[in-house]
Formats: sequence, structure tokens, C-alpha cells
Amino acid sequence: MPKQLPDTTTPLPAFQAYQKQFTQHIRDPKNQPRPANVPAKRMAIYTEIVYNNIEGTLASCFPVTKKILSARQWQQLMRGFMANYQASTPFFREIPAQFLQHLDSVKLNESKLPAFLPNLMHYEWVELALSVQAAPADLERIDSATDDLLLKPIVITPNLFLLQYDYPVHLISPNYQPKQKTAQPTYLLVFRHLELQIKFMELNPITFQLVALLQNESLTGQHALTKLANAHPQISAEVMMQFGAATLAELKENGVILGVKKALF
Repeated sequence: MPKQLPDTTTPLPAFQAYQKQFTQHIRDPKNQPRPANVPAKRMAIYTEIVYNNIEGTLASCFPVTKKILSARQWQQLMRGFMANYQASTPFFREIPAQFLQHLDSVKLNESKLPAFLPNLMHYEWVELALSVQAAPADLERIDSATDDLLLKPIVITPNLFLLQYDYPVHLISPNYQPKQKTAQPTYLLVFRHLELQIKFMELNPITFQLVALLQNESLTGQHALTKLANAHPQISAEVMMQFGAATLAELKENGVILGVKKALF
């Protein structure tokens, strides 16, 4: 019979054991016992305050999600998050991102939650993420007045998300909840205007690829459109240039393109 190793577990000091039981009960009052000698009414106050603070933060970030779920489903999500997720930040504005990580572990079918929920909640979170991003730097190096987007390197706002989803998340509401993925992905651009307004645009696949090119490389409009034409030989270069020039102008008008790089001399 193998020799058993001695138990080297050191019990927590009394005050730490009390703190652990106290916080465990706050996180999961249904399944974790209330600490001894703490009146139920007083404990309920702490439990309610913590829950309401976290629930309020998440409800502000995910208003559509809260509307389409039943009160029971929403509360189960909140309680599961509080009971099972080990948050790594003390900042309330970062709690929604932590919640999205927790959502990865939720079995949607077993919880009778819609399959589109991760897509929808990520889309809702993007608005918060953009609102706290730093403003673009070095704006004095950008010529925002020019319309010469084809021959000069284009500068687009860094405050944007290019998004591809399996569901039309921008259309989901209490009256429209898709049961299946769409045949084609939904392409969206969410960005923050220099005036700090957050805007949403639905894109076609070509425009999505164009913005991705401009986001990842310092290209003139002509170079970007030439790359797109090479990637889509079924579209003539002439048509691509005509389409692309109009699209670039629209992106600049909407504030996605900030301008072009100024010459250094």
C-alpha cells in the first residue's frame, strides 16, 4: 500500500477564513453559507449592494441583451458570473470585458440561451471599448482638408473596430431574434468620430477588405485599390477604381478617414 503524504495544508488565520466565507456568500448567497454571528438582514444588505453594482454596470453595457432575455435568464447570467468568474481587475469599466470572457464558459444550449448571444454582447461591448480609447495623436501631421485620397498615404482613425459576425447583431431586438446563422457574414464598422460620437456602418465585403488594408498598412488609395483588384480578378480594375474612389470619399465624409499624411518637407 503506497505511503500517504502528510497533509501540509496550513489552515487560514481566523480573520482570513471569515473574510473568505463572507465574500463567498456575497458572490453566491444561494450555495455558500452565511458567516456565523452575522445577522441575515445585515448580510443581505452587503449582498444586494454588490449584486446591484455589478448588475447595473453590465445592464448599462448590454441593454439589448437584457431586453431580449427573460428576467430569470439575465439573473442566472449575473449570478453565474459573480459565483464562478475570478475577475482580474478592480475597475468597473472593465467588468463587461471580463463578463465576455466568462460567457465563453457558459453552455448556451443547456441554459436555453440564444446562440447569437456572444456575437450580440461583443457588439454591444464595442461601444464602451471605443468610448474609453485615447484620442488620435499627431493630428497636426495629417492633412484633413485634401480630397486627394488616391495619390497620398491615407490616415484612418485608430478608434475603430472592424467586425465580422455570424448574425446580423445590429438588427437584433425583442422583435427580431434570428434562429440560425446567416448565409453570409455580417460586416460592420464601429468607430469614434473626432467629435467623440460613436457611429456604426454596415459594410459590403469589398469595403470591409478596403478598410482592413488601410488599417494595417500606410497605403495610398490607389495602392489599396490595386491590391483589391488583384485579389478579385472577376472585377475589372476600372470598376474597382471607380467604386473605390467613391467609397474612400464616403469614408472621409463620415470621419473614418482623417485625411492623408502631410509631406515632411
